[in-house]
Amino acid sequence: MYPKVSPKVTLLVSSLEWGLCDMFLSMNSLEWKDLLSNPGPDGHIVQLYQEPDFYGEAISHFAVEGLIRGESIILVATDSNWANISKHLERHGLDIPQLFERGQLTLLNANDTLPKFMANGAPDGSIFKPLASQTIKKARCDGKYSRVRWWGEMVNVLYVDGNGNASHKLEQFFDEVAHEESIAIFCSFLMDRYDPRIYDEVFANVCSTHSNVIPTRDYLGHRNAINAAVEEVMGPIEGPLLQSLVSWSGVSGVPSSQAMLLWVKDTAPQYFHDVLARAKSYDVPDGKAANNE
Repeated sequence: MYPKVSPKVTLLVSSLEWGLCDMFLSMNSLEWKDLLSNPGPDGHIVQLYQEPDFYGEAISHFAVEGLIRGESIILVATDSNWANISKHLERHGLDIPQLFERGQLTLLNANDTLPKFMANGAPDGSIFKPLASQTIKKARCDGKYSRVRWWGEMVNVLYVDGNGNASHKLEQFFDEVAHEESIAIFCSFLMDRYDPRIYDEVFANVCSTHSNVIPTRDYLGHRNAINAAVEEVMGPIEGPLLQSLVSWSGVSGVPSSQAMLLWVKDTAPQYFHDVLARAKSYDVPDGKAANNE
């Protein structure tokens, strides 16, 4: 089950000629750039990505917005992904060596850092949390930077390697660190939002350990694809289905389109795989969405 909350539910009705109520659940979810600009004092945000440019753009946006605000940035990346991230940072005109020199940017290697706190294939919180605390303290530079943002991909390294349990456990530790240290944390998962397998357990775990989920670059395109798929597979949302949608208590912190998908899985699972497949055929890949912006 997905974690239950009491979201604000909003219904928008349009295109009545289609026989479809263009309904979606408003979870007070901001557009992804707004989320990453203002993640809150202890926000814990996750991005699902497949396209490297969206990946690099989101991470650099998170970092640059923090730098503009005088915050210190911690990045924990693999060598190959740092090449992508640094390219995006440089597009913003940043002098990366200068940021290193003044202590406002900290770079750690994900593959080198993971073994420092892993034990028997799982993260050891008694090692990880003090290590994270020391890293954050150093990033504050004796009070020069009171606020810290942390982006990392160690959880993704574990997930891609097939160690989902360890990945989820590490996310739980990171969530504790966000609250205990009052820092904003952002991570990125190489994950297909249209892969039905992630909805068996993985996506529920992601929702339970994050304040906000960014499943796509193009929220409007995703919403249109989901709504069209629901219309074609399930027909008009009316009667008991409409009552179910209005009263549904789902997850918070996800775009309305993702909430609609989760509602279908929870309340009409017999349609879920068909809706997911149809929506995928309608949606615009993140790379193409960027070219259309």
